[in-house]
Amino acid sequence: MMSKKLVYRFALFCLLGLLSSGCAIPGLKEANQRLKEQNDRLVSENNRLEQELGSFRGGGGADAAVANTPERKEAAADLLIPAASGIDANVQVERTAEGIKLTIPQQVFFASGKTELTSNGKGVLQNIGQLLNNNAYSDNTVRVEGHTDDEPVKKVRDRYPTNWELSTARACTVVRYLVGSAGVAKSRIYPAGFADTRPLSNGKSIDSRQKNRRVEITILNQGA
Repeated sequence: MMSKKLVYRFALFCLLGLLSSGCAIPGLKEANQRLKEQNDRLVSENNRLEQELGSFRGGGGADAAVANTPERKEAAADLLIPAASGIDANVQVERTAEGIKLTIPQQVFFASGKTELTSNGKGVLQNIGQLLNNNAYSDNTVRVEGHTDDEPVKKVRDRYPTNWELSTARACTVVRYLVGSAGVAKSRIYPAGFADTRPLSNGKSIDSRQKNRRVEITILNQGA
């Protein structure tokens, strides 16, 4: 950025050049006015850039970018979920407007087209049950959601005609286990099935569909 002192030196240099070349006074006045206008524009631009730099340093730039790194997100999750909770590394934890949401990929709990819990899924739910019964959350209502991808049910269509039935059945399976085997009071937990209506990814690739097949357990804010 050009400083004010450099601008005025540049203006003086130009004026001396005009004087030495024998220019008329009106010409000098016109040149001086143009230089003044240019200087005003440079000063205004300098002030604008300094304001943007101050905003960037104040948290709208580098600091905000650092705050959104995976390391910072993990640190935020640690504040929501006790480090000793034993929650599986596959469980994504985040704060939402409704409360604390745990997102678990379908493959942790269920085989494709199935609603029976895997042994690994039962272990994960035991730890989640302990979390839900923790003093910090023992009074909160819990919603368990089942989500699928957009591919129609095929192998088990006789039992689950559509993804609505499949997603709801999976949510109910999780709720039954948390109540029956993990000690969560049935008065504070309920299931919901959303089929493929709330995708995390709109792509049609294998990875996109895999992201959409999930269970979400939300510890709702009190009074929500």
